[in-house]
Amino acid sequence: MKTKPWLLLTVIALLLFVNGVRAANVQAQLTPQEQKVIDYLVKDWGEDSNVTSVDIAMNAVKVAPSDETRFRIGNYIKAHPELHEVIRRWGWVTLVLTPDEKLIARALINAERDGKAVPSVTELAKAIGAKEPDVKRGLAMLERYEILKKDSKAGGVGYAVLLRYIKWQPRLDFVFHKISLDSGRQFNVN
Repeated sequence: MKTKPWLLLTVIALLLFVNGVRAANVQAQLTPQEQKVIDYLVKDWGEDSNVTSVDIAMNAVKVAPSDETRFRIGNYIKAHPELHEVIRRWGWVTLVLTPDEKLIARALINAERDGKAVPSVTELAKAIGAKEPDVKRGLAMLERYEILKKDSKAGGVGYAVLLRYIKWQPRLDFVFHKISLDSGRQFNVN
């Protein structure tokens, strides 16, 4: 069977068009407040080796803290690494997780990688200095970002780390340092 070149070109053009429409829809789905956070981040990432995270940017532009808003912004960043070199260098995870979520992920990755028992919610809360409801919320966000998955066999918190994060070298996406200046400005560096 011989394929006609014009038919093949038509199919390719249609696929490119559909993908372009999808990308435009994702961008169109950002609210003005969410776009304000993205704009702040892109500008801030260009200063002082900053690797500022979404939660700090939301606070800086006075967007009410919300896991749902942060998730939407995080997915946008994940889908658009072309926004800034910082995303490509440090990874979207560094930018979208809160400090507690990074500590939870690090604790679970280290336990699983080192063959230790998965900690319970109470143990995690104590280890990272957070309240149990905050740990549960963090676990749910890590699942939404596809870093963890529910696993009844995992014990402890009932989540397992996805394989790509266990074998991750050097796992820089979970390293962070928060800087607070006298002026009140905050940002992250790695």
